[in-house]
Amino acid sequence: MLVFAEVRERLHRKAGDYFAFDMKRWDRAKRRLFFGATDALLDTEFALSNVERGIPADRQHAILACYGYLQALYIQQDAVALIWKALDLSGEPLADPKIQKVRELRNRIAGHPARAEKMGPGKRPSSAIINLHDINPSSGFKAVIYYDDGMDVVDVSFAQLFADNCCGLTESLLEAERTMDEREAAFRQAESTQPLSVAFENGLTYTLEKLRCGPDDSRREMAMRMLHNRLDDLEAHLKGRNFWYEASDYPIDSIRAGLRLGERLHEISEPGRVEQTWWLISEGIDSHVRNLLGHLRALDEKLAEAPG
Repeated sequence: MLVFAEVRERLHRKAGDYFAFDMKRWDRAKRRLFFGATDALLDTEFALSNVERGIPADRQHAILACYGYLQALYIQQDAVALIWKALDLSGEPLADPKIQKVRELRNRIAGHPARAEKMGPGKRPSSAIINLHDINPSSGFKAVIYYDDGMDVVDVSFAQLFADNCCGLTESLLEAERTMDEREAAFRQAESTQPLSVAFENGLTYTLEKLRCGPDDSRREMAMRMLHNRLDDLEAHLKGRNFWYEASDYPIDSIRAGLRLGERLHEISEPGRVEQTWWLISEGIDSHVRNLLGHLRALDEKLAEAPG
């Protein structure tokens, strides 16, 4: 069960961290489906692990907890199936015999007990009851399943059924994780051939040096135009490669705001204040440009890493 919880946590984290599965690259409906399913796994795991430690002793609440326990196991299975659907995986994620056993018990006892014929050899119709006198709040309960040709008394262990469900579903979650890792690795391999920082970084030192020239120096105006153009080119490049979402924290707007202030220096009437003001503006622009370059380099480093 611990392994199951760990894999669920990794899937949830990777879907939020991997480039290939961010909001700009992954179908929005599938992304919502995936996170809804991982949240359902977390909720059912929390509920089922608490049932494993015991249910209310009074019968009216105990029988409701027994039905809810079986339903939560079923929701857990369906959530794994939805993860496969969100990832467009082929095959059957619920094929493990342990899962099928749990699924049949739920259908027979808590699914459609008046005519539960969805599972089992020959789709035998059945009805069932949970015996109020055979509920053990700390371990499980007995259920009686009635068929047309006989009956079965089933011992349901809270701990064992939960463990079987987790064990059977873990391999399906691991297959989903392998798929995500493979897709992310392919994405990073393709994108890392064109580092995001290279074009922006080329000649940047020269531009920043000229940006520090005095307010009346034509080289300052030239550097401002060069930086404007660099930012425009970078934005187009990031958007063209769908990296603008990751760029949401970049200080691009702050750099542009500084450049706009620099263009308005002529509005200051006192010469001494012009130079002082430009020095403060250029210092801010320089700091934000270096932060931007740091963001781009960090993205390039992540693209060069193996996912995991």
